[in-house]
Amino acid sequence: MEWLRIPSAPERKRSKITKSPFYFFMMSKKTEWEEAGRWSPKKTMEDLVHATFPIWKVNQQEDPEFMAPFVEMHRRWKTEQMGDLENKYDSLGRPLADIEREMARQRKKVMDMEKEVEETVMKAKKRGSLNKTLFYVGYFNYLCKTDQGFYIPCEGAVVEFSLEKGISRCWQEFLSPLDSIPMGYQYRCTKYSRVSHNLCPEFERFATDYTQILSSLQQFLSMGQTSQSTIMPPIYVMPDHMEAAECITQFIMDKAGHSKTTNMLRVFSLPLLVLNLYNSSPKHNWPIEYLAQYTMEKDLYSHHYHLGCDFHEALENPTHCALSICKRLVFSLSSECCPAHNIPLKQGRHFPPEQGNPSSLTIEVKREMAMTSHVKEEGGRINRFVPAVCGVTTVPDDFDRGDVVHGEKGAFYPGLHPELRSTYDTTLQEEVQGVSTTYTGNTFYTLDTDSDIGVKMGSSVVATQMSINKYKNTRY
Repeated sequence: MEWLRIPSAPERKRSKITKSPFYFFMMSKKTEWEEAGRWSPKKTMEDLVHATFPIWKVNQQEDPEFMAPFVEMHRRWKTEQMGDLENKYDSLGRPLADIEREMARQRKKVMDMEKEVEETVMKAKKRGSLNKTLFYVGYFNYLCKTDQGFYIPCEGAVVEFSLEKGISRCWQEFLSPLDSIPMGYQYRCTKYSRVSHNLCPEFERFATDYTQILSSLQQFLSMGQTSQSTIMPPIYVMPDHMEAAECITQFIMDKAGHSKTTNMLRVFSLPLLVLNLYNSSPKHNWPIEYLAQYTMEKDLYSHHYHLGCDFHEALENPTHCALSICKRLVFSLSSECCPAHNIPLKQGRHFPPEQGNPSSLTIEVKREMAMTSHVKEEGGRINRFVPAVCGVTTVPDDFDRGDVVHGEKGAFYPGLHPELRSTYDTTLQEEVQGVSTTYTGNTFYTLDTDSDIGVKMGSSVVATQMSINKYKNTRY
């Protein structure tokens, strides 16, 4: 029998050269050196690696932005290797070309944001007005996030501040979700609100006129501008809140019918601003943005009162109030940037007011806020999964130790209680005789002999085992 010989498929030729960012750096240096007559074509690629790698390492350590153009070259080369992206799809059926275009748009957006923030701080520093320049910090509460990635709005707040004066003005509004709550999301909204801001879709103080809401917010943002500009100053938020803030600000503009490219609400990264403000001081420097983000995430004033709106102050829940969060972010920023610029801190402007002061809310206002529709936080319920606290129990004076009865699990809690020896012996004798005994609770007892170790009191097994020990020759 002859075996059929089936020829295998020809192997595809793959390029052995992986064009990393370092590869493009080498090629650029090779071209530069050849034009200057410093490089011979007879030299190998290995010689080029040894010549360029030290330069690569030094530039990489001194300038973090040094690699950016070579990383972009590597990305373009990798895209070309993938071929036609229009006819290739990911696991969700999305064209890879659309994904690449969206990634490029996001990269450009981040680069433009970084450039604008840096230019804003540097221009203000050159004019000598950096300490008086106004910035805006915002936060937007939402009822919940849908499966489609939409954040259902319920509250928004923006705070105006400068390094010199601290907080100067505040804008806060309860944003009506209108018809944006999909069917079946009521429980999810209630569940999230119960552990956060306590707002619900039935809240009576929601503002529904989004044309007026957008107009008031635009007026608030443009009031501090010295020149007539069609570009609104950005609202700075934390990185983990940018997606929600962008979604809700876009929702405000859509419901207000704002379709112009001018006077749009823009959202920028707050740690990026903190980094540039801190580094604008000649004596201080943070190398990376993460240090600024870490400073802002501390939230040292999270449980301070007199910072939120009337509703959350009346419910004694200012921690999750959007206005309180904005103020606390400014306080955290001021605690780092103001000392770096030798600016004295003012109470109520750069750090919270005195907590011992009584609330400015009257009884009528508190009663009115309590009567509104809201979700009450979970509290006052007995957590039956938490065991009793261990410790020493105080014994009353009329306690008779002779009445102590051993529980069946007392052996698992050995202790030094020699006064219970008589009770221990009596109970064990009754077990051997077959006399029924009553056990209430667990008690400590001592272990005198090796045979007693590991004995479990109050069970027939104990009586059987011990009958061959101390009491096996005893007649009753």
